[in-house]
Amino acid sequence: MKLPKYRHAILTIGCLGVLGMFAGCYQVSVSFEPEATEVASTSSVPINQLEQSERSQQTSSEKINSEKTSLKLMSYHPSTDKKATGIGSLRMSNQTTQPVRLALLARRGEVKGGEGTAADVPAHWDFAPQEGNEKGLVLSLPNGNLKLEKGDVLVAFAQDGSRRYWGPYIVGETPLPAWNREGKEWQLILNN
Repeated sequence: MKLPKYRHAILTIGCLGVLGMFAGCYQVSVSFEPEATEVASTSSVPINQLEQSERSQQTSSEKINSEKTSLKLMSYHPSTDKKATGIGSLRMSNQTTQPVRLALLARRGEVKGGEGTAADVPAHWDFAPQEGNEKGLVLSLPNGNLKLEKGDVLVAFAQDGSRRYWGPYIVGETPLPAWNREGKEWQLILNN
């Protein structure tokens, strides 16, 4: 076997092997998809049947479109009759065995009770396990009292790595936090 005679073949095979290894390492794949005309030309259905089915599909889609225009748009709006809509402070009770962080997202990006925006003040509070267990703790902000109103969002999550969370709670729309008419405050109680 003469090396110079097969030198080009060996070099070509070696280059293709190296390219194959790189393609395998980077999970490169090559696929060929037929064009739309190639798929239609290999169909086993006669052309007459295809034309008839297209016509029937067009008439059925026209019927559906005419039915859609006559239907009224139905949407779900939560009932505000049963839910409280008061503006008040928030009393939080952590009855879990986990450290918890409570985060607040104000509805309009403004913090009630303070003169700043949500970016100016902290929007979260940390609770130790069983903190505020009996009566709860009234939350406040560094520059004033916290006032929740309908549409504000509260989320609590465990800080012990368990990936447990509570919420999201939308004030005035979800069952929690509950409105206390006597104290004029929202109450959020977290349980295990």
